Amino acid sequence: MGCCGDDGDSSEDGKYGKAREFDPDFKGPMKNRSCTDILCCLLFFVFILGYIVIGIFAWLNGDPIMLLYPTDNQGRICGVDYTDLNLQQKQNLFYFDITQCGNPASLIEFQCATTQICVQSCPNDTWTYILDIPKIEAGILAANLANTSREGAAVQAETNFFLDWSKYICTYGFNVRNEFVNNNIKPHEAVLAGKCAPYYMPMTPVVGRCIPQILKDAANEVAMLTNQNGVTVPVPIVDANNNTINGTTVDLGTVGIKLYLEARQIADKIFADVTSSWYWLLALIGISAVVAFLWIVIMRWVAGIMVWVTLIGIIAALTFGTWYCADEYVRLLTVPGANQSLVDVGLTTNLDTYLSLTDTWLAFAIILGVIDLIIILVVLFLRKRIQIAIQVIRQASKAIGYMISTLFYPLVTFLLVLIVVSFWAATALFLASTGDPQYVVSDQTNVSGLEGTTCNVLEWANSTHQYYLNDSIKCVFLNYGGTSLFHQNVIWLQVIEAFGMLWIMNWVLALGQCSLAGAFASYYWAFKKPADIPYLPLYTSFGRALRYHTGSLAFGALIIAIVQMIRILLEYADHKLKGTENKVAKFVLKCLKCCFWCLEKFLKFLNRNAYIMVAVYGKNFCVSAKNAFKLLMRNILRVAVVDKVTDFILFVGKLIVTVGMGALSWAFFTNKFSEVLSFSAPNLNYYWMPIIIIGVSAYFVAAGFFNTFGMAVDTIFLCFLEDLERNDGSEQKPYYMSKGLMKVLGKKNKKRKDSDS
Repeated sequence: MGCCGDDGDSSEDGKYGKAREFDPDFKGPMKNRSCTDILCCLLFFVFILGYIVIGIFAWLNGDPIMLLYPTDNQGRICGVDYTDLNLQQKQNLFYFDITQCGNPASLIEFQCATTQICVQSCPNDTWTYILDIPKIEAGILAANLANTSREGAAVQAETNFFLDWSKYICTYGFNVRNEFVNNNIKPHEAVLAGKCAPYYMPMTPVVGRCIPQILKDAANEVAMLTNQNGVTVPVPIVDANNNTINGTTVDLGTVGIKLYLEARQIADKIFADVTSSWYWLLALIGISAVVAFLWIVIMRWVAGIMVWVTLIGIIAALTFGTWYCADEYVRLLTVPGANQSLVDVGLTTNLDTYLSLTDTWLAFAIILGVIDLIIILVVLFLRKRIQIAIQVIRQASKAIGYMISTLFYPLVTFLLVLIVVSFWAATALFLASTGDPQYVVSDQTNVSGLEGTTCNVLEWANSTHQYYLNDSIKCVFLNYGGTSLFHQNVIWLQVIEAFGMLWIMNWVLALGQCSLAGAFASYYWAFKKPADIPYLPLYTSFGRALRYHTGSLAFGALIIAIVQMIRILLEYADHKLKGTENKVAKFVLKCLKCCFWCLEKFLKFLNRNAYIMVAVYGKNFCVSAKNAFKLLMRNILRVAVVDKVTDFILFVGKLIVTVGMGALSWAFFTNKFSEVLSFSAPNLNYYWMPIIIIGVSAYFVAAGFFNTFGMAVDTIFLCFLEDLERNDGSEQKPYYMSKGLMKVLGKKNKKRKDSDS
């Protein structure tokens, strides 16, 4: 009843338990069964409820728009109306100094170590503040001569020296002209204080960010200034630190954005290609599904040929390789200097040196000969087990042929997994955007004693604040968050959501495996095939798994999810240790990653067989896993051979479907069939992109079909092992296996009314 229990049968006969005994009432998957692992089922539903509650809280408190749209360095979202500022019409983000965006980490996060504000439109001309320094000084001089106020100086600079105050792009509420007239703050002083941009060039919005329109050419433009002697001299664009902004500087600062623009052009062309050829893509992907289906169907005829031809080919290749190496060894015995040892030669990058030595070819001949001998012995001594594997594969193909609906069940699993992953992704996005903007003091000089303390950005933006024009002491945006318990534990909620996604996703996969196992088991235990196969076997098996065994599936999925979560944490720790020099910690971490990878593979294999037992006998997870493990260990050689032969068949099938469809799509999109077909492929910018799309899609389509095929092989093989232990071929205990399997084993039913081969 709990998450782990016993079925009451603890009798043992040997290290791996006793063989199954004949049960006259057993006719396949048990119909009369009860709920298993109820406590795990309740825990799973409670967790799902909490998982949903976290999602609701995240949706109510989060705002993903702040992650999708640009934000200024005060945490305000461009294009959103705020009570203190109207940014609704300012949807683009402008960087005061674009060269500060050269850090790759900054490019990824679209955050740079420079002031950023929201603007209505990006600038479309070239300008630098250094051009206005002589203009404002001349205006002040003229105003002093005329004995006028700073207002007069501003007017003199505007009318006589063509000073355009609108050229300045400054922080919110900062008006250069008003600050000059009212507070005697000169424009270049405002630039040096970080209140206004020191320069800009023609820019264009890219994903809401203003970036240089012509990265090099615009930066190489120079402004011309006429000095007091009437001489026109070039004035380069400079930043607030008086550093010249040339083409190289801008190119280095915007290299990531430049790559983005180039990638976007390619992406636009690819999108156009997909748009113009989408119907051909769907047609070829559909053909991939048909090819995968036909390959599974013909497995009953070609599986044996494929396996034996491959084995004979490998043996022939190894034999030839051994002979060739031995022949080279004999030939080099008469060559002077070829008898040097590898130790005397030492290490060298010239491989021909090694290939001219007798020791090298002798080593090759011995290695290839040993491998060849091992494979020959395996084939000779395990040929019967190889034949069993071939017959099981044939029966799996026949089972799928009788239950075509099983091939399409992976679509149900895919849709459920898609829902789970989408819910997690949306919740994670909302969680990451919860809370209000948080601000702290950034003190580069470390003299104020306020470094890291919270601050009010509105107060610091007031001209009466003591650090108003101090560019080294700022109130900067830190992140989105808050002081509530919810906001303080967002990182843990993210971990819980990630773990929940893994648990539920593994449960969905377990549900699919258990449902398919029940359907294929009903095929095997039908004595008269297809007459005795139950009506709608897949639907019935799905209902049983969902109604009675949700807890058992949740328990198995929980184990896998825990191991996967540990592996994720290890990957995170490994990422954090990349910059350290602690070799011991790195070595231990690598070992742990390897161990948990192996553990996950083993647990998935064990769970897969446990789900088969759950589907057939209706026992809880622990009992099913124990019985499956003992059954497999009692037949370990058969298990190893069937597993490897099946892996080989599935690999060949995926390879044929993927490569075949890739070749077909290449021939079609390059118009190799133009003389045969009455139509031609559409004209594309990159014909290789549809080929890649079809190749990848064909692989996943084939993987979906062949995963079902693999589940059929595993289920029928486990049922076959049970059949051997339960029955003896007598009239009272006839075998349920096919004639092909009985022939391989040298067995037969004494009185068989019908055949199923």
